[in-house]
Amino acid sequence: MHFLNLSIVAGILYLFVQTSIADSSALFSLTKTIHITINTPIPTNVSCTSVLAILHSPVKMILLNPLVESYTLIPNVTPITYSITDKLFAFFSTTYTASFTNRADGMDTVSNAAGGLLLDGHWTVAYGVLMEEVDVTGDVLELPFVKSEIESSHQQLHTALIAEAGARGT
Repeated sequence: MHFLNLSIVAGILYLFVQTSIADSSALFSLTKTIHITINTPIPTNVSCTSVLAILHSPVKMILLNPLVESYTLIPNVTPITYSITDKLFAFFSTTYTASFTNRADGMDTVSNAAGGLLLDGHWTVAYGVLMEEVDVTGDVLELPFVKSEIESSHQQLHTALIAEAGARGT
């Protein structure tokens, strides 16, 4: 009798988890979206126009990211899309696709990585600030690591971008 009750509970739990995976509105889900914001003041001696020029150059943005190991343009795709490989640890790299769309005040990016990880980024230059907003959707177990990596590497990217814009002048 006890074994039968455990089988029923296990079956209900299995159906619950399967429903949760298929329907993100379910009570329990393995996927979650987090929001990351990184804002960096642009020094007065650096023009916003120079910062925008770099944002509008996908290759420059890729090269300024400290994690990037290599990249390749994916031809005949709109918006412009690259396959990018990041080195996360001494012996671990990950490859993902990233699409870039320029806007008058910045750019948008959409990155698709392994395991269904999706990053939807919006970069804006306004009021003397470089602003980055990223929505990251992925497995709840990987999100803390992804958040930490984005916050660290993208703060470095912001610093390098502003330094590059300052070196370009106005």
